[in-house]
Amino acid sequence: MTNDTGKRVSIRTIVTIALVALVALIAGTLFGSRHPDGIVAPDSSAMSARAGSGQRLVLLTLTPHVRAAETAAKLFEKETGAVFQVKVVNYEAVGDTILKDHASNSPQIDVFEMHYADLAMLVAKGAVMDLTRFIEENADAIRPDDFIPGLYDHYTLYQGKRWALPNDADTHVLFYRKSLLAKYGLRPPETWDDYTHVAKIITERERSNGIYGSAIMARDVPMMIVSSFMNRLAAYGGELMDEQRHPEVNSPEAVTALEAMIEHAKYALPTPLETDFDVSRLAFLSGRVAMVEQWTDIGVMAEDPTQSTIRGDWGVVPMPKGKGPKAKHASSLNGGYAVAIASSTKEPEIAKAYVRFVSRRDTMLTLNRVNGGFDPARPSILSSPEFERFAPQVSAIERMAFSNPMIAWPKVPQTPALMNALTDHLVHALEHQETPRQALNAAQAEWQKILSHDE
Repeated sequence: MTNDTGKRVSIRTIVTIALVALVALIAGTLFGSRHPDGIVAPDSSAMSARAGSGQRLVLLTLTPHVRAAETAAKLFEKETGAVFQVKVVNYEAVGDTILKDHASNSPQIDVFEMHYADLAMLVAKGAVMDLTRFIEENADAIRPDDFIPGLYDHYTLYQGKRWALPNDADTHVLFYRKSLLAKYGLRPPETWDDYTHVAKIITERERSNGIYGSAIMARDVPMMIVSSFMNRLAAYGGELMDEQRHPEVNSPEAVTALEAMIEHAKYALPTPLETDFDVSRLAFLSGRVAMVEQWTDIGVMAEDPTQSTIRGDWGVVPMPKGKGPKAKHASSLNGGYAVAIASSTKEPEIAKAYVRFVSRRDTMLTLNRVNGGFDPARPSILSSPEFERFAPQVSAIERMAFSNPMIAWPKVPQTPALMNALTDHLVHALEHQETPRQALNAAQAEWQKILSHDE
């Protein structure tokens, strides 16, 4: 009897365990798993990635994002078993690298980061996968309504479809050295006229010590010189294109903005035309300039003792306001990157699983705190206790900057050609080969010619 009872209990136990396992499997399939931030979402992409455990895919990133991209790849491998090799190129070469890979006989790139202004070009060339349905089906995990309003569409939307997801929300703000301004009784500039005054005084009084009033990124690549121009254009109330996508490069506001930029260059670290992101960043973090227009993660670097000599001696304010009837505090969407999938990938399910993973709020919060070049793209992260503790001034200034009116770079297939043409004439103006009006009239004519031709 004891043996028979024991046997019956064992069978009952086995059946019970099997039923529990079956129920759990069905529940997991129907309802998905719960992420660390409490989101319930379907697991189909992650399960596909696990099925591809050991697969090696290629992720394209840019130099300033290496640490964040490598961290993301390692976390994804830990969660799914799928391996991403991180390919790194300079920010200038991202778009061309994607197109060359797409056109090759054996494309290698599966997932890439892209500048949002290149989206239309990449779509026109057939290089990027349509993610509209994917985003809709994974909305619980991706939470598209949690991306910064006004930025989400610029980074992801073209011709009524979604092609990417934001992973680095970029704009410029104005950083300054507290002790240098205090030394001369100066306040952080509210207007561009104030900026000129501060830069002039500090350059004239500190130049002999190797210290200048500002650093202006005006190297002859669009991401540098056009960004600096856009900061001023936004403040004077201008745009590069109107709502019908007609160029306005030579508007009165644009001419005034370029005139201001040329005046500012007089008091900048020599020479603006040789100053790029690295030169500007190093000059500010080493205490050689009083002000820089920079991306918000400079505030994280400024408190890193391995990179900065100015810890605790810096502040940050929104970009200065212009003057005139359209003047305002405004933010130009300089830079700004989104993650997308190459249309040529041979592993679309694993690629989708990675995009879903890297776009989850919990993953983004982690990556926003590794000092790896990803600036928060979600208001919920900017206002989170975790990020506020990590970078309190950056949290506050980014929320302020993205609450201001925003102007974006054009998003048309011809954008790279447009920006190269504008870059050439901005350089000519800074070299005094053309007056600001001549430079912008010439750029306007080139834009009209470029836009009149089909891609």
